[in-house]
Amino acid sequence: MNAVRFVKQGVLLLVCVFALAGASLIAAQDAATDVSAEEESLRNVSIQNALALTAGDLDAVIETLAENYVVHSPLGDLDREGFRAFVQAVTASLSDFTVTTDASIVEGTTVAGRSTWAGVFDGEPFASPFGLLEPTGQPVTVIVHTYFRFDEEGLIVEEWTMTDLLGFFTQLGAFPAPA
Repeated sequence: MNAVRFVKQGVLLLVCVFALAGASLIAAQDAATDVSAEEESLRNVSIQNALALTAGDLDAVIETLAENYVVHSPLGDLDREGFRAFVQAVTASLSDFTVTTDASIVEGTTVAGRSTWAGVFDGEPFASPFGLLEPTGQPVTVIVHTYFRFDEEGLIVEEWTMTDLLGFFTQLGAFPAPA
C-alpha cells in the first residue's frame, strides 16, 4: 500500500514540476515577445523602407539613414551615397521591382530581417564584378538577410547584409544556370 501511495505522490510531484516548467516557459515566451513601442517603431522603419523601395521612393529610405551610415555587404562596405547608387543601379535594371518584408525580429536597437527583392531584368545593363550584364528579360528573385542597428534618434547607423550573390548573378546571366 505504501508503494502505491509513493508512486501516486511521485506522479503528482512530476505533474506539478511539469506544470510549473510549462508556466515558466509560457511566461518567458510572453516576455520575449513583449515588444516596446520604441522597438516596434524601429521594426516599422525597416518595413516602411521596403514599401518605399517598392514605390520607387529612394529618398524616403535615405532619410532613415544616419549621416555616418554604413552597410557591410558581401560586395564591400557602402555609405549612404554608395547605397543610393547601388539601389539606383538595381532599380534601373529591374522593372516591376519589389521588396517584400518576409520576417523581422527586433531586440533593443537591432532589427533583423529577411526580405525578398524581385523584378524582371529588362532594363539597363547591370554593372557587376563580372562585367556589364546585358538584360535577359527574365525574372530575378533574391533573398536578403539584414541586421539594422539604430541610433538613439531612430536612424539606421549600421547594416549587415547577406545575400545569395551566386544565385543573384546567375539569374542576371553572369553564370550558366545549374542543370
